[in-house]
Amino acid sequence: MSEDEQGQATDRQFVTSLARGLRIIAAFRPDERALSNQELAARTGLPRPTVSRFTHTLRKLNYLAYHERAGRYSLTPRVIELGHAAHVSTGIRDIARPAMEALSEIGAFSVALGVPSGLEIRYIELARRPEAIVLNLEVGALVPMLQTAIGRAYLAGLSQERRAEILSDLARADPALFAAQEEAVNAAVAGFEARGYAASMGGWWPELHAVATTISVVDGADPLLLSVSGLSSVMTAERIREEYAPALMNSAQIIQSRMRRLYPD
Repeated sequence: MSEDEQGQATDRQFVTSLARGLRIIAAFRPDERALSNQELAARTGLPRPTVSRFTHTLRKLNYLAYHERAGRYSLTPRVIELGHAAHVSTGIRDIARPAMEALSEIGAFSVALGVPSGLEIRYIELARRPEAIVLNLEVGALVPMLQTAIGRAYLAGLSQERRAEILSDLARADPALFAAQEEAVNAAVAGFEARGYAASMGGWWPELHAVATTISVVDGADPLLLSVSGLSSVMTAERIREEYAPALMNSAQIIQSRMRRLYPD
């Protein structure tokens, strides 16, 4: 049991069954649209009998469809409706998209808006010029936390205790990867504290450079995460420092100030 789960176990208000059901839904990815109970169990860490009960329930509620010949489940449009409602009600698309498109015009790079999803980051919006497509990723894609600027920005923006919990979970999930990335993650956290943004210079893919920062929308809630990423030939250290990082920070501030107007204290 992770430290997070231990804390949840002592929280009388925490509904474990709801959390587990949401873990099932969050396990699906754009490139793997149908999963078996065994695959869902491996991905969520839940026992297979527990997964079977949740997939049965979610199927009855029309959040999952069952493909009998393949023995797999997939998400239904009802889940898409939930996501669309959240997207509209939070104002993310209307507020963030113009600032992201303006940012994408200053360089041949991709601009991504993300949110934490377990031990990964999920893209919820993308803006880029056609020549800026480096990785074939779309909205809904999951990217790793340790190797990417967007993941490192999330870690850097957390409290020390919360960051230590997630880093502990990441170390357990993949000890070799954690050992290889620990020094770079620590450097990114220090960079974030000094400059307000985190970087990944070839940490995920050798020729990919990226910088990212956080957008605080509601106090006490997970932030939005804004990143720019592109080829190392475009996103040189000098251009990041003098041009791209300042533009990133300015765009994040614009989105944050507009978003926070929707959530007055």
